Amino acid sequence: MSNYEYIIEEIKRVPEDIEEILNYFIDFKFKEIKFKNILFLGTGGGSRAAFDLLLTYLFDKSIYPIFIHQGYEIPLFVNEDTLVFSVSYSGETEETISSTIEAYKNTKNIFILTKGGRLEKFARENSLSLIKLKDGYEARHALHIIFFTILKILSFYLKLDLNIEILDTIQTLRKIKECFYDEIKKIINELEGKIPFIYGSYLFSDSIAERLRRQFNENGKTLSHSNVIPSLHHDEIVGFMDKSLSQKVFIIFIRDYYENEKINKRFEITKEVLKSYGFDYFEIYPENSQYKLSRMFSIIYKLDLLSVEYAKKRGFDPKDVKIIEYLKELMKK
Repeated sequence: MSNYEYIIEEIKRVPEDIEEILNYFIDFKFKEIKFKNILFLGTGGGSRAAFDLLLTYLFDKSIYPIFIHQGYEIPLFVNEDTLVFSVSYSGETEETISSTIEAYKNTKNIFILTKGGRLEKFARENSLSLIKLKDGYEARHALHIIFFTILKILSFYLKLDLNIEILDTIQTLRKIKECFYDEIKKIINELEGKIPFIYGSYLFSDSIAERLRRQFNENGKTLSHSNVIPSLHHDEIVGFMDKSLSQKVFIIFIRDYYENEKINKRFEITKEVLKSYGFDYFEIYPENSQYKLSRMFSIIYKLDLLSVEYAKKRGFDPKDVKIIEYLKELMKK
């Protein structure tokens, strides 16, 4: 199996993986924890991307503030009232290990999510709550495993009944048809030779736009850019006044069927303005579901496939990230 085929299979296994996570937590024994804020520790296309999506999804569901940190230190507020999720798929991410050790000095309310490595060792040595993540993935394609594992834990502590939404997400992903490849081919043909500029909407596709940027970077081996509406309209839009850039930039709008009226208007006006300056664009919609979770993950599923197919079209191995390994080697010296 080629690396391209391997990653395609990773993506296609997503609904089955989510179902496994649901089953895993059926008899899970949660310990009582009191907290006033939540901190996510982790970085990269798997952990950080999952955190961003959780913030978007839980915006109107969590009564506690949620913070993301991906450095070596920890914020000053961290104490025994903080619930910490430390996530490194490999278990070897040095920033995450460092910040987890620092967090442990202030709170023992820590969930460790990893498939192994030094982070697992730290969890076992200090009797911290450890969730072993399913092995066999590129870290960035374990996003759904990280996301739904944390979501199930938080649904218990936030007293949220999300099983119907999660089940709908599984069914929605299973129904995505192969015909989406026709749409992928059209996007790739128009995108080739240009830099993708990806725009999502606040509180739905903001984190999804960022996900696609990362996937274009790692899978597609191309520079890309992402931003969010309405932020785009307060500064970045002015950059499109340089019409010569229209030959170098390809715009992707990530839409939703349930957009806020003002957001919808901003998208439509943006299209009109950019077209008047000579810029092409493409719109991508999720599968239509009443549930935000299903819509979010159906479009992630499609965009992940897009990034891998784009790598193949350009002649790049989507698994090849040797430049990151080179950076890590330099850091060890």
